[in-house]
Amino acid sequence: MPRYLLLHLPVFRLERCGWTPDQLVVLADEEKNALRVQDRTPAARDAGVRPGMTVAEARAICPALEVELRRADEEAADLAELSAQLLAVSPNIAPLPPASLVAEISRSAKLFATGDDDPEAVVLARMCRRLAQLGHEVRGVVADDPATALACAAWGDTSRILPPGCGAAALAPLPLAALHLPWAEHDLLIGLGIHTVGQLAALPAASLAGRLGPVTRAAHALARGRALTPTLPTVSAPSLLVLTQDLPDPVDATEALLFVVNALLIDAAGRLCAQGEAATRLTLLLHLDGAPTQQLALRLGAPTRAPDRILRLLRLQLERFTLPAPVVGVAVELTNTVPFDGRQSSLLGRHRVDDALADVIARLQDALGSAAVAVPALVDSHRPEAAWAARPLDPVALAGPVRGPTGTAPLSTQDARSDAVLAGLAEDPAAEWEGWPAAPLPRRPALLLAAARPLDVRAGGWGLPAALHVDGRWVDVVGVEGPERRQGEWWAPTDFVREYWTARLADGRRAWLYREAGHWLLHGWWDGAAAR
Repeated sequence: MPRYLLLHLPVFRLERCGWTPDQLVVLADEEKNALRVQDRTPAARDAGVRPGMTVAEARAICPALEVELRRADEEAADLAELSAQLLAVSPNIAPLPPASLVAEISRSAKLFATGDDDPEAVVLARMCRRLAQLGHEVRGVVADDPATALACAAWGDTSRILPPGCGAAALAPLPLAALHLPWAEHDLLIGLGIHTVGQLAALPAASLAGRLGPVTRAAHALARGRALTPTLPTVSAPSLLVLTQDLPDPVDATEALLFVVNALLIDAAGRLCAQGEAATRLTLLLHLDGAPTQQLALRLGAPTRAPDRILRLLRLQLERFTLPAPVVGVAVELTNTVPFDGRQSSLLGRHRVDDALADVIARLQDALGSAAVAVPALVDSHRPEAAWAARPLDPVALAGPVRGPTGTAPLSTQDARSDAVLAGLAEDPAAEWEGWPAAPLPRRPALLLAAARPLDVRAGGWGLPAALHVDGRWVDVVGVEGPERRQGEWWAPTDFVREYWTARLADGRRAWLYREAGHWLLHGWWDGAAAR
């Protein structure tokens, strides 16, 4: 049995024009030689405005009423574009004017459920959440046919799933207007004392054949749960996603340009998410005032649809790019997209196992520059934040030791000693003293902040922390380890004296903080392994 998901957008026709539900606004169009109300906001509905009224009649009821003229072509185009969101759950989709979307989910719903979850409930919740994220008020219904689902969504107040074969029972308590009959047929049935869908369904079909027209007979079949089930077209997502934005005034500042690009990237991310895809390449087109269009091609590497990551890469490109003229329009073309489930690849993914470290380092240096790829090395300094330095990294050195003609690595000095000499040293109680073993290095947290941050602390016994204010809330301290005292070098221009402690928090984390001149500062976080 076919099953359909219908999403009704009760205020879409005025939402798309920028009006909010609490404003007194009507959508008007020419009809029967008069400007008549086609739709209205909930606030105008509560004031008594009804579709079909002339604008003059509506303003007589509500003098503060605003009028938005309907643009049919733009309205249809926006609804068709929004219907592409349903491609996330089905290839068989269609817009249902004036303010609804429909998808056949008979075969695709089961692909989105896990365990004992109801597939239809998962699809319904997913799409309602998606349209709500895009800023639309939405009610969804799953039913055996779109007409039944539309009536229940338009005249109901919640999203719901109608079990198979229960469409007639769901329609029965609805008013006759839920069937969207022409006014002449509607008024005729009202004059006959039929006010609900259930009362219409109770009439024998034979009694309607010669008395009422085909439209009323089709509504009677719908009321009885015998509506026709349409075949929705199969729609495929476009292979090239292009988003454009014309600027009201020419722009030549990089930050202003990135603000516009960021909005386009957020829109692109939503579309990619709906299609279950991510981008690997994109092209930024900059339309200039009186100059040829400039293109910036960007390779993203691993598939992504994160706007902030793409924006960072574009910022690096734009900072090295000189615009010959102000920008009057921007376009973002996603030139290559791939299926993506929302999880970024692991650093230890199977597709990277065979890559030699030297090859990876060489590719990074080619992309970012030799100076940008380095390794940390310890530096003799009492300040933890200054106890390391970036050393240049040579990919050749990572390839391993140079092999000799026999294919073996050269022996170290210790290995070159003869067995006799080693045995003699082991037996001699006065063997050569090689000095005291090196002192163990102090433990340091895995995450060291670039600059220590002031920290609010509730003091407990001995003045030690009893609670820390982190992440906008107070977290109790269940244990404290320390202290480790660090003092600055005598030759440093500014001296310091710090007392470092490790605070074990109630939420399982371990903070590395220090007290200096009576103030507490957070300097890092231990991970699980480092804390032990």
